[in-house]
Amino acid sequence: MDLGRVLSQYDSEVRARPQAQPGVQIERTGGVTRLTGHFNFICWWDSAPAAARAAVASQAAYFRSRGDQLIWRVYQHDEPAGLGDWLAEAGFEPEPPGTLMIFDLANQLTAPVAREVEIRRVSTVADLPGFIEASGAAFGEDESWRLAAYSSCLDDPNLALYVALVSGMAVASARLEMGWPNFGLLFGGGVSPSYRRQGLYRALVAERAKEAQRRGCRYLISDARETSRPILQNLGFICAAGETTWVLRSP
Repeated sequence: MDLGRVLSQYDSEVRARPQAQPGVQIERTGGVTRLTGHFNFICWWDSAPAAARAAVASQAAYFRSRGDQLIWRVYQHDEPAGLGDWLAEAGFEPEPPGTLMIFDLANQLTAPVAREVEIRRVSTVADLPGFIEASGAAFGEDESWRLAAYSSCLDDPNLALYVALVSGMAVASARLEMGWPNFGLLFGGGVSPSYRRQGLYRALVAERAKEAQRRGCRYLISDARETSRPILQNLGFICAAGETTWVLRSP
């Protein structure tokens, strides 16, 4: 894999041209592309140093005035080099470092599970509560907003939600976003604490890889925490770039 080429494709296809997901709007203003709604996230920006520094100050002032939290994720290959300093200067705080990971879908990815485990795609509104409860238990957050957000888009071919069920109970969940020429994006893979270390996270990755292959994607992308990075490496993902997520917290 030519990592430089793939990262350039990822930047131009995905980060600079995001797709609107449930509960989120795309806005382009002040030299940045941002997602706003249930969360606020800067996904792309002008790389000129003067413009980038001004954009950091402007975005921080705007979201601070609204009393909203803002997330700005910076990858190892991003420019300009001083961006992290300017984010800190504007009041952003760094989260623990993560890793951008890539899987070449020319390869096969399998993850066998126990007989009592079922991996199921969420296809009806009746399946959503289990998905939401599993996600909330995995991450310790209120995920109730996803019920309204996802109820009307379960037939969207570019969005795939999955649950892992053990003896019929949803205990893990994950999301796959598609629609770009080359990439499928992995989000939200999480397992309820009492069901971890049973291969459910790996199984959810494998199921999403199968769907991305079916849809003609060339690569899977994941922003991995340190807890999931070794699992993804064992499945064949490549560590492509370090990342730091900067957060401007609401007052």
